[in-house]
Amino acid sequence: MKIDNLIALRYFKSRKRNSILSFLSITSIIGLMLGTATLILVVSVMTGFTNNLKEKMMGTNADIIVTDFSLVAIRDYEKLESELLSINGVKAVSPFVNAQAVSMSRDGVSGIIIRGIDVDKEKNVSKIASFITFGSYEDIKNRKENEPYGILLGKELAFNMSAAVGDEITLISPQASRGPFGLNPKMRKFIVKGIFDTGVYEYNTTLAYINLEAAQEFMGFKNNSITGMQVAANNNVNTIDLAYTINQKIENKYIARDWLSMNKSLFSALELEKYAMFIVLTLIIIVASFSIVSMIAITVKDKQKDIAILRAYGASASFIRSIFIRQGMIVGLAGTLLGNMLALLLSILVTKYKIISLPEDVYFMDRLPINIDYTVYLVVSICAIAITFFASIYPSNQSTKLNIAESIRQD
Repeated sequence: MKIDNLIALRYFKSRKRNSILSFLSITSIIGLMLGTATLILVVSVMTGFTNNLKEKMMGTNADIIVTDFSLVAIRDYEKLESELLSINGVKAVSPFVNAQAVSMSRDGVSGIIIRGIDVDKEKNVSKIASFITFGSYEDIKNRKENEPYGILLGKELAFNMSAAVGDEITLISPQASRGPFGLNPKMRKFIVKGIFDTGVYEYNTTLAYINLEAAQEFMGFKNNSITGMQVAANNNVNTIDLAYTINQKIENKYIARDWLSMNKSLFSALELEKYAMFIVLTLIIIVASFSIVSMIAITVKDKQKDIAILRAYGASASFIRSIFIRQGMIVGLAGTLLGNMLALLLSILVTKYKIISLPEDVYFMDRLPINIDYTVYLVVSICAIAITFFASIYPSNQSTKLNIAESIRQD
């Protein structure tokens, strides 16, 4: 071990005659530990929240949506489907019909969003089939003669309507038909075939799925028309670049938009909040570093005789300075290491035992999400050690300005 490291470690351990130094050392380590752990936990929670929200919302939506520029129905969509499948990077496509409707049951009325899907193709572009908690996803395409079409309801929507699997509900379309007594609302009966839980309260409350054929008939779409096409990208394909490629391929008739760009404001706000919290909570580590400044300053004052003797024996100013910088770094490393351990322990406990629950209708999830990313641990540790190093420089410089002869004479 180098002599300056040995002396720094000895000064750190030798606290029997100076209780103030012992107290400052302990408080410095605790302060850094709490600051580091807090910063890691907050960033991990923010990252976990963003990833969780993105995963659940992406589970219901495809990577890319292709619609008509004028937002009218796309007719004879098979040609568009074949063009999209020919593009490199496209994994699968699925047509859909979106519509607003009013749903009625024996016990409730709700405004909902109807999404007509191709049951077989939808499984390749979204995870809706895996979200079914009651009933069967496949049942909405299995229809007996003269039987109403099947429908899948979100968990909260089914609860609000007091509808269970097998119950019959009525949908009212905004597309009214003209009759002998004027405009009549179009009404269709549907049988609840399944209930799904996306994990996102807003989707569970307002979204319902029906077969594509039923949606086309319900909305009065003719000539095999659809609202748009959902596109799933291959793994490791940038959806923004793929959307640009699709727009180049289909020219100006249709427009392709990746789902993350359509929700850019939401995720940009979450990302900005994460960075803002990182900067604010770094102040905790900076405050803890003031204890290190005080600890080194008092040590320098307490060890004036030792410094004078070392200088008299030929020790350089940089050697003396490095002793006290290393003393500060010992505190910084100890506090940072303990902070990492505390953050990891709390993350595992909260994740495994689901200690903290959240109101699902507010946060789109029922428990606190924590993303254990060791890159975050590394970045926070580097920041904490760097702050400790810079905090140690000024009081360490004071050790080189002592008058050697005066210090020896006073002792």
